[in-house]
Amino acid sequence: MRKHIFRRNVAGRAMITGPQTVLLIFILSFVFILSESIHRTIVAWFGSVVMLTYGHSSGVFNLEHGHSLEHTMLGWIEFEVIGLLLGMMIFAAILELCGFFEYVAIKASKMSGGDPWKLIVLLGTFTTLISLVIDNVTAIIIIAPVTLKICNRMEISPVPPLLAEAILSDTGGVASMVGDPPNVMIAAEASTLGLESTFGFNGFLLKLGILTLISWIATLSYLRWYYRDWTKSKPANIEYLLEEDEWDAVEDKKLMFTTLIILLLTVVMFSAKEFAGLAIEIHAIALSGAGLALVAARPEDHELRGGFMHRVTEKIEWAALLFFAGLFILVGAVGNVGYLSMLANWIFVNFGADQVMLAVAVVWVSAIASAIVDNIPFTAAMIPVIISISEANPEVDPAPLLWALAMGAGFGGNATPIGSSANVMTVAISERGPRPITTAEWLKVGFPVMIITCVAATVFIILFHGILYSSY
Repeated sequence: MRKHIFRRNVAGRAMITGPQTVLLIFILSFVFILSESIHRTIVAWFGSVVMLTYGHSSGVFNLEHGHSLEHTMLGWIEFEVIGLLLGMMIFAAILELCGFFEYVAIKASKMSGGDPWKLIVLLGTFTTLISLVIDNVTAIIIIAPVTLKICNRMEISPVPPLLAEAILSDTGGVASMVGDPPNVMIAAEASTLGLESTFGFNGFLLKLGILTLISWIATLSYLRWYYRDWTKSKPANIEYLLEEDEWDAVEDKKLMFTTLIILLLTVVMFSAKEFAGLAIEIHAIALSGAGLALVAARPEDHELRGGFMHRVTEKIEWAALLFFAGLFILVGAVGNVGYLSMLANWIFVNFGADQVMLAVAVVWVSAIASAIVDNIPFTAAMIPVIISISEANPEVDPAPLLWALAMGAGFGGNATPIGSSANVMTVAISERGPRPITTAEWLKVGFPVMIITCVAATVFIILFHGILYSSY
């Protein structure tokens, strides 16, 4: 049972409650994460430890029936997301060891002709297309290392193309049921309401495809304007790069093609899960595919250091995975004491009289909230509130609200480097290069994009609320 703890001064007046202390720990943790004065993984886990310690001393958290606080906090971690990321990281590591990314880097450099803007368009479009069939985090894991290699070869800053890829993948992922983890969660809940056909793979493309395309073009236009000076830079060694043979970079063609085939089959299984109704989770598919790829590699050395498996594990972004786990605990703590539900309920209390304005409010509140916290746990908090409102008020159609949530959570995640899992992964990969992406640089690009895309979403909600997004 939750204990509302009050700290009192000498006069006996209440100063701070237990839930408020949890919120304070959360806010301080995010301030340090955004400040980048301490590595975000250290901050996330220190904040989680403080939450655990305070939870034991105060009893502020609601515990699962018969379980300890530790068990409850572990339940806040989205291990499905962690497993999916780990599986795709293994694929990326094997392909990098094969020389595949080096091959793609040389190929893309030659296709761009040394033009930095063409490079952004090529890589951004490729990432967006990938994000339509697999989640945007996986897309970033695959393409970001390639981008680093290209920029290193051309001796240009990797920040603009990496930022463009992350933002365009977040934007493109809005139109796909599997393109963004929040969409997967929304589709799963919609199926319990008998709306599985409306919120299926084709449903997302139909309902959000045109909006996403317009938003994608607007985003690319803003990037063209913002990076107008960078696009004028003259890459070094371009003549040499254009003469290179990309196949010379491949160290093991057989392993590369084998891994690519297994990766393709894994992606096919992602789609088949929906169409065939397979009783297997996406993260299990990813981990199974990664395991098969490791078996196919057949490493012959057994060295503890320097062997194939050691080189694979070295390339996995363990710090990013640990950061995600800590982030889930921090957000889960805030949700456990009721703050995320309070925010969601505030929306309905203030905007529930008009269903169109209610949907618009969901777009903007979801966008702002997703810029501050990862959009996955916020979506998890919003879905049950939307469902409960529709159940309490039969005249309220839940479908437009769920579509508005998908728009807001997807577009809002562009604003900050912690707004989506793809953003976090992009920043982590950028740290391998000479100039990591800073929070300030991300905000200059991502926040205006969030405003632009959410304005477009608002227009679509107002125009097509009862036509395109209604379940009736």
